[in-house]
Amino acid sequence: MKSKIATASRQVTFQIPKKLYALEVIEGAAHVFSDRAAAYLGEKGKDYEITLKAKETSDRGALQALADGFIGEVLNQALRQRLLANNRGIMEYVISRAMVSALADPEAGRPPAEQLTPEQQQEIDRLIAETEAEIAALAKSKGGVDPLGISKTWEETHGKPRVSGTAEPRREP
Repeated sequence: MKSKIATASRQVTFQIPKKLYALEVIEGAAHVFSDRAAAYLGEKGKDYEITLKAKETSDRGALQALADGFIGEVLNQALRQRLLANNRGIMEYVISRAMVSALADPEAGRPPAEQLTPEQQQEIDRLIAETEAEIAALAKSKGGVDPLGISKTWEETHGKPRVSGTAEPRREP
């Protein structure tokens, strides 16, 4: 493969025959190489002209290796596309079977999961009423809403302001 290398601009330009590879194959290879180089695609007669601008390297050998790697990825993408085409019938069959299975729901008479049955709604209403009654009873009782005193401030609990940055020995209450 002939390539033009410009080390100053970190670019390598080469051509790939259009009759050998589809445009999607070249684009797939460019996507895979997007972490290493920006790929610019053009046309020159019966060929695609690809210019890779390396993101890091400007060494002549590294730029040639980048171009060679791109050609290798073009071959990988062509193989993937051929395998996809060969297995399309199998994939369509598997997907259609999955769709048919999903549509033939054995529990078709049940309401959708987003809706509650009247019994479920009645149970939720009962639990809410029970919880509200417990909260009201706690508020009236001696312990109040906070029987353990969790919401009290430091000063309310210990009677003195807390000084930050000092190490005091811990005392058990």
